Amino acid sequence: MHPPHGKLLAALGPKLGGYQGGQSFETIATPLDKLDPRLLRVVPALAGSLIPVLVFLILTQLGASAWAALLGGWAALFDNALLLQTRVLALEGFLILAMLVAISLALAAIHQRSRLRQSLLCLGAGLCVGIAVGTKFTGLTSAALVAFILLVPQRPDYRLGRSLGLGLCAALGALVAYFGGWVMHFTLLDQPGPGDIWGAPSGDMLRDIIDIHRAMFKANYGLSATHPNGSPWWGWPWMWRPIYYFAGDGAAIYLVGNPVVWWGSSVGLLLVLWATVRHSIAGGGLRGQSAPGAMFRLLPLVGFLVSFLPYLVIPRVMFLYHYLPSLMFAIMAVALWFDQLGWARPGGFQDQSRALRWLLVLMPVGFLLMSPLTYGLPLPDWLLGVISRVVN
Repeated sequence: MHPPHGKLLAALGPKLGGYQGGQSFETIATPLDKLDPRLLRVVPALAGSLIPVLVFLILTQLGASAWAALLGGWAALFDNALLLQTRVLALEGFLILAMLVAISLALAAIHQRSRLRQSLLCLGAGLCVGIAVGTKFTGLTSAALVAFILLVPQRPDYRLGRSLGLGLCAALGALVAYFGGWVMHFTLLDQPGPGDIWGAPSGDMLRDIIDIHRAMFKANYGLSATHPNGSPWWGWPWMWRPIYYFAGDGAAIYLVGNPVVWWGSSVGLLLVLWATVRHSIAGGGLRGQSAPGAMFRLLPLVGFLVSFLPYLVIPRVMFLYHYLPSLMFAIMAVALWFDQLGWARPGGFQDQSRALRWLLVLMPVGFLLMSPLTYGLPLPDWLLGVISRVVN
């Protein structure tokens, strides 16, 4: 059970497509005979399509070279799990996009000289934080990262009072977006229905919000049911236990990532963590870490830790898609590391390091190899049987 913002965004497609209601969603297998399923998928797909662009943009804002930024955006573009999860009616696309836009706007704000522009950009960042949290509570990661960007004293014009003022602008935007989504939710859903099991609206657009938050926390943290496709947090970076979505007529759809992206970013992230700790203990730093504003280059690493570590203490069943926000930060951390190692260089493709060139080539190859399970393409029966035994 989640806040309504992501579901309201998903409903935008059917609304613009002329859907007037009447379609039953009681069970997963219910045929969609009164609604074109493409209308349900168009807005999530648009969000997913923008995520690689935001990964590239944030890396450039963090000072990455063109080839390192391309490496990050390329990895997000060719990840099978991200593509599938944003092409079905799921919330992760809205969550990740809102988080990344909030981060990008906050980074843009701190480089503005005009206080008005800074305030407006921070207000926009806050609005995106509110949407992220309103999609899933894990969107609180974006609030922590926006605060990190605004409060870290790494800018030549840094003033604590000014940064706190920008933080208040962001907080105002977050509150407006978050509670505004709830107001819209109760305004649109003013009739009794199956959702009343979580608490029938009383008419009081504040008491109802408080009551439903209690119900959400109780439902999420009190969930004791298991699932055959559930997976532990420690297995996500290695794609442990893909999620079965569909099977029939010699085809199957599984939520499984691009092994080049997932395994490569996981190994790379371990090396980044090791190098960061080693140089911190030694009192040094990675290449370029002494430059003004270099702390911001740790943003992806901070984002990974803030988005991933809370799952270590959550007792309920969880799934591979919970790792997708952390995956985006792992990709960005490794891409920046390529710059720090000097593996991303000025010039053309042939001027890049062998490691970078191989990754750029192997990512599309890995995507193509996994694409039958992403798109539900026909497979031989023996291969379907092998896949079923492996993932189950």
